[in-house]
Amino acid sequence: MKMIRTGLMAFFGLCLSFAALAADANTVVASGTGFTITKGELDKTYRVYVLTQKLAFNIDVLPAFEQANRARLLEDMIMHKLAALRATATDRATAGKKADDNFKEQQQAFLVKDNFKKRIEATGLTQFEFKQALRAEALAETVAKRELNPLITPRQGEILKFYNDHPDYWRVPETAKVAHVFLSLRDVTGRRLNPDERAAKLALASKVLAKAPTADFKNLVKEYSEDLVTKEEGGEFMMVRGSGNPEVEKQVFALKPNVQAKIVTTEHGYHIVKLLERKAAKVKTVADVTDDIRLKLMKEKFVKEFPAYFERLKKSARVTVADE
Repeated sequence: MKMIRTGLMAFFGLCLSFAALAADANTVVASGTGFTITKGELDKTYRVYVLTQKLAFNIDVLPAFEQANRARLLEDMIMHKLAALRATATDRATAGKKADDNFKEQQQAFLVKDNFKKRIEATGLTQFEFKQALRAEALAETVAKRELNPLITPRQGEILKFYNDHPDYWRVPETAKVAHVFLSLRDVTGRRLNPDERAAKLALASKVLAKAPTADFKNLVKEYSEDLVTKEEGGEFMMVRGSGNPEVEKQVFALKPNVQAKIVTTEHGYHIVKLLERKAAKVKTVADVTDDIRLKLMKEKFVKEFPAYFERLKKSARVTVADE
């Protein structure tokens, strides 16, 4: 009888422990008009965060920072709840597309789709939950940008000032589209060629150069070039004035497009070079870059204005946060 009583007490004790855990998970850690967030929801979000940091970035989240991380994650969760309550149909459509695009972009980073699914599940989420998390994040950003738009949209005068204050940003250097047949001064083992071998390579370079005026240059590349990187692209690459060997640039940029070829010697080998196209240096006009400047200034203003905006939302929704 004593054993039965002891067993029953242990059983009831276990039941009480589970009940306490369930009650703890249901404890409200934040609430406001139209929403609540429980400790269980925050615990899960934190677990996902810890696992994601480890799996994606190989970062161990230290216990010493748990309280600060939980507080930050709770703020994010509150913003997601508030945004969902303030979102328009257009906001939801915009955020949905952005989240779907984000999902596809992340999925494409994995050669095997099933590996992406396994990575998500390793964080403790299903694919559906992961997509919902992306949507919540996108919706919060979309709503905030719409509501902050009057404050963060720069005036034309601000755009012009930024343009005038950063003249170096808008300078585009001279560029050349070049094709070359490359003959290396090293053999396949990496050994530098001796003088006789170098002379033979130079003779071959002269032979290729003699063929260049009448032959299809891509065929010459295919037959002779030892540059495996550009060989499959017809030997083509872009050269930017001021980014490489000045003497080489001087010789290449002096060529006439699609008229002549030339042997250019570098420490690496002989290059039979043909200039395909040359674009002169220029300075972008303010009209060329207005959209880029506007986007940059809006991002900066958004970062500046968001904290006060978030505080206004919390005050309006009478948000309260419990001490954990």
